[in-house]
Amino acid sequence: MHTRLAVILRTTLFGALAAGGTAFADPQPAPTPIVLPTLPPNAQLDPYAKAAIDLVTGVARQALQNNGNRAEGEVTYFKRFEMQVRTSPNGYRSVHLHRGTRIDPRGATLQPGDRVSVGGYGRSDGSLDADAIAILR
Repeated sequence: MHTRLAVILRTTLFGALAAGGTAFADPQPAPTPIVLPTLPPNAQLDPYAKAAIDLVTGVARQALQNNGNRAEGEVTYFKRFEMQVRTSPNGYRSVHLHRGTRIDPRGATLQPGDRVSVGGYGRSDGSLDADAIAILR
């Protein structure tokens, strides 16, 4: 029993060394955290700067909230009740259709390559439950 274990360990050890690795790999260093610029906690802002920061923050929050329930782009996949929309060159969004989803123009069939605007409800996984789809010509 012990000789089998010794043979297995020796074979594994020599196999790792022959493959160009080391028997025991060095631990990888932890990634360096990215430090984002922030305002110091005791910073005194004049009212105009504070109003500008609040305005930009509010606009960004509203855009994110609206984007959660809408998608616009090119259909890359469509089959029955599932669809995928390319929203940007590297961004895709899954869209789930259901019975009663309105497709305008009425009676049109979605096909890959169609430009669409989708409205519905965002899911926690980032996909979208579509209530209305408009094909943009």
